[in-house]
Amino acid sequence: MIFIEIELNGLKLNYEVEGDGKELILLHGWGASLLTFSKLAKSLSNHFKVYSVDLPGFGSSTVGVPLSVEDVADVLHQFIMKLKIGKPILLGHSYGGRVSIVYASKYEVERLILVSSAGIRQKLKFSKRFKIKVYKLLKKCHLPVKMGSTDYQNADNVKRIMLIKAVNTDLRKNMNAINVPTLLIYGKNDTVTPLSLGYKIKENIQNSELIEMEECGHFPYLDRPSFFMIILMSFLIGEDYAY
Repeated sequence: MIFIEIELNGLKLNYEVEGDGKELILLHGWGASLLTFSKLAKSLSNHFKVYSVDLPGFGSSTVGVPLSVEDVADVLHQFIMKLKIGKPILLGHSYGGRVSIVYASKYEVERLILVSSAGIRQKLKFSKRFKIKVYKLLKKCHLPVKMGSTDYQNADNVKRIMLIKAVNTDLRKNMNAINVPTLLIYGKNDTVTPLSLGYKIKENIQNSELIEMEECGHFPYLDRPSFFMIILMSFLIGEDYAY
């Protein structure tokens, strides 16, 4: 296991690499870091050369100005070019799934794995729209008020803008441009990116399959790691895999 930091156009990008073989890149979700993949990376390193990356602004990686999801995908491409990685296998969780969708629509990948991935802009429920109206009215009256998700409230100003950009970007056009084998994995109990969203994403990516994981929420690779690994390896190397 090796931790490395490189500089890309003013950004410092932290990553970890372990194992040998075909390159597989792990991209974490919003508010997390490469550490969320520690156990998964260890298991995968028996079969692949695994790169776990701190996305810009998270973990030990830096970010200067707010980046869109496409900007982050382009930073990832710079990273891949700098390390002379060929066509990687890409696995993205949640926000990392957004980045993976954009990357796979623009650049070459061998296979794509989306875990609890976001990427389709959802219509706001009436209750949410009403809260936004109240929030705007209170701000207009210069009254102190807090609103927004936990991710939004915990973010600094730069990452708040990044989060708003990400949530308001619909990636269906990018999904339609993906033509490599794609596996979608969603927890049946996920309330952050629900199973219904997974099926909408599946409808927009040709050559894709979706697996529902029982008794799992937003982090199926942590909730049921052994089962998750079996699903993953069945997709990656098929019947040759013996857990």
